[in-house]
Amino acid sequence: MASKKTIEAAVDYFAARSHDAWRKQFHKTNPEERNLPRVRERGGKLVDINKPWRELDPKAKADNKIAAYAAAEAVEKYPDDREKAANYVHKQWIKRNKSDPNQPKVLFEPYASLPEVEKDKDRAHIDRMKAAFAAVKKARKAKKKARRTAPKKLLELTLDANHSARLEAAAVRLSEALGRTISAEALLAAGVEAVLAACEGAAPKHKRKKKR
Repeated sequence: MASKKTIEAAVDYFAARSHDAWRKQFHKTNPEERNLPRVRERGGKLVDINKPWRELDPKAKADNKIAAYAAAEAVEKYPDDREKAANYVHKQWIKRNKSDPNQPKVLFEPYASLPEVEKDKDRAHIDRMKAAFAAVKKARKAKKKARRTAPKKLLELTLDANHSARLEAAAVRLSEALGRTISAEALLAAGVEAVLAACEGAAPKHKRKKKR
């Protein structure tokens, strides 16, 4: 069973790509309606669904996600049986659309009685949801790997204006004394290393007691 977080991510992935794929096909089969509104009721509100996912009304997005949740449930229930999963998707579609007069009556037939072209639509939901789960898991693995391999950030030492000025002045005096340029950063690094070396040298060394 996938975690709730994984299911939510897969639903978002599925819904966005399914809508944009539907819109692409709609434009292909109805080129004269490419730039026309396609108004449908979604969540009690009339919205234009002929828009890319990123511009789609939240009510329409929520409606798309309902179908995505149904596909996720189907995959969870029947992970190894594509036909049973597709049948489940079809039953859920009927429940959601039984009061929609715009839907052809033939689509309300049992899954077994549907034409193959309509069955393929339900099967495609299953295939796309499985792909969504795989994509989400792959992205998470890549993110974890990136975190493990990312270089650790070095601690930054910040000086106030007064101490920074004193450090710069000290670097100038040392440069004049040595006859070569010593930057404030190099002087600070050398000072830190000297302090660390002194601390290590002063640290008490514990002698091991001899066993009797």
